[in-house]
Amino acid sequence: MKPMPLEDLIDTWERDSKIDETDPGKELLRTPILHSKYVKQHVANSLAAKQCAIELAKMKKVKWEYYNGRLDEDDLKKYGWEPFRFTLKSDINTYIESDQDIAKITARKILFEQGVTACEMIIKELNARTYQLRAFIDFERFVHGQG
Repeated sequence: MKPMPLEDLIDTWERDSKIDETDPGKELLRTPILHSKYVKQHVANSLAAKQCAIELAKMKKVKWEYYNGRLDEDDLKKYGWEPFRFTLKSDINTYIESDQDIAKITARKILFEQGVTACEMIIKELNARTYQLRAFIDFERFVHGQG
């Protein structure tokens, strides 16, 4: 399963979070379906974030070799890069931290991590939903003199 883009995930939850007060029993039955949907998204986002972390570590190593002038001609061709001019070892981390390739991977990783956080919050809300719906049903029974 592919992770849903963060904006789509939030928009989908906005629609899914609406409760039909005219049929709370149906909403109780819908809760496990929604729970499953967002657990799958949690797993997909978590795996994608971990994959980005692996990709980031590999790219940092390649960039470290590049900025140190240790990347061979084949790798330079593979990435389409020109040889990097000499730099001080103390400046290498500055180059790596500000590198566009590193920044792109980091940004993707952060989006997936935010997807994980959003799913965790949604799942917590879904866990509480059952109790909220039961309380609503009990309240409705009380109001109508059935409880």
